[in-house]
Amino acid sequence: MSKYYDPNEDYNYDDDFNIEDFTRQVDFGDDFGLEEPEPEVDPISDTDAYEPVRGEKKMATQRRKTTQRKKKKKGGAKNVRTLSKGVIIAIYALVILVFSFFLAKAGWAWANDLLALNKQQAAATVELSEDMFTEKQRTNNAGEVETYYQADMGAVARELKEADLIEYPWLFKLFASFTGKDTRMSPGSYDLDTNMDYSALLRSMSPNKNARQTVSILIPEGYSMKEIFALLEEKEVATVAELTEAAANYPFKYSFLDDSTLGHAERLEGYLFPDTYQFYKGSDPATALSKMLTNFDNKFTEDLRDRASVLGYSIHDILTVASIIEKETDGVDQTLISSVIYNRLQNTSSGTNGYLQMDSTIQYILDERKEQLTEEDLAIDSPYNTYKNKGLPAGPICSPGMSSIRAALYPEDTDYFYFILGNDETTHFFNNYNEFLAYKDSLAAEG
Repeated sequence: MSKYYDPNEDYNYDDDFNIEDFTRQVDFGDDFGLEEPEPEVDPISDTDAYEPVRGEKKMATQRRKTTQRKKKKKGGAKNVRTLSKGVIIAIYALVILVFSFFLAKAGWAWANDLLALNKQQAAATVELSEDMFTEKQRTNNAGEVETYYQADMGAVARELKEADLIEYPWLFKLFASFTGKDTRMSPGSYDLDTNMDYSALLRSMSPNKNARQTVSILIPEGYSMKEIFALLEEKEVATVAELTEAAANYPFKYSFLDDSTLGHAERLEGYLFPDTYQFYKGSDPATALSKMLTNFDNKFTEDLRDRASVLGYSIHDILTVASIIEKETDGVDQTLISSVIYNRLQNTSSGTNGYLQMDSTIQYILDERKEQLTEEDLAIDSPYNTYKNKGLPAGPICSPGMSSIRAALYPEDTDYFYFILGNDETTHFFNNYNEFLAYKDSLAAEG
């Protein structure tokens, strides 16, 4: 087989025949092998406008609309995705913000309760019964077996909650368990108040606190603050100096106390409610005072406060009137004495011309009580001197009892302006000054 291709072999030509020479000799004609010519058409100039037929116009319009819809749909989907993402982020941020707000608010409330901040003043005696404790034993570091009490902190926390000493029992229980102080308590009676934080409350209910000696003290009606402090010192509750310091500077949280008077011990005058109390010897002075202030706050109910508003007087004014009533009578004629006070206060152009002229207010500013006041006493320059100053004195002059407070709120309706204690130990009332003077002279004549 030949190693190269020879075209003569396809046509059975001999070796002398050459196909290339043959094709050069044959005339195939000018149009041999040409394609069928295209039909002639009118040439279109580059400047001529193409006029599509009606079907082509419609199809082109539909294509444009379809393309525009696809673009709008694609852009709209992108906008929806962007908008949805933005809404999700906004909602997420809002949820985080709201959650953070309520968490911060709750955290602040928990902290206030835990640390005894901004709490309404209250004091109470809490009894922890033996059934609140389980007696257990443990081995100390020296290898000795010792007995201790495991407190039922749920029951203890409920007692404190019912006494308005804490707000969140679950938090108190958690704190006691975390600090291990639930094993350092014992059954007993404990004087507690809202000035104590969780740690102080737990310490105050420990066995060594329970072993402190208590004393029962009766605060008589009509005692002044100085007399009350002297009595407490005598009973070894606290010293006069400690009580005076606490009265002046301790920030008690009671609505009836004026914060502007902080720094003045007399701001508590009249509010240390007369009653029988149980105190620890060597008690914290603020705790002892809180017990009496809380008692007053409970005794002076909303009904009594509403009555003061109807009369147009503040609690401080009512207590001032009540303290004068307490000192001016033995309790028999309280509502009549009250009527005299209000008649003098409200009729500044008649009677005593707006001056109360009550001897009890002069006795209050004297170092010692006198049987008979002098002209010098009546001339003392003091905001408590009702002979020199019209209206009420600067404040209460003693701690009035409940009957005097009610008399100040519900006076008799009379026209009396004057009264005097007769030799018969009966108080006599007058609406005429001359009649009053005549009776007074008759008492002097009787000796």
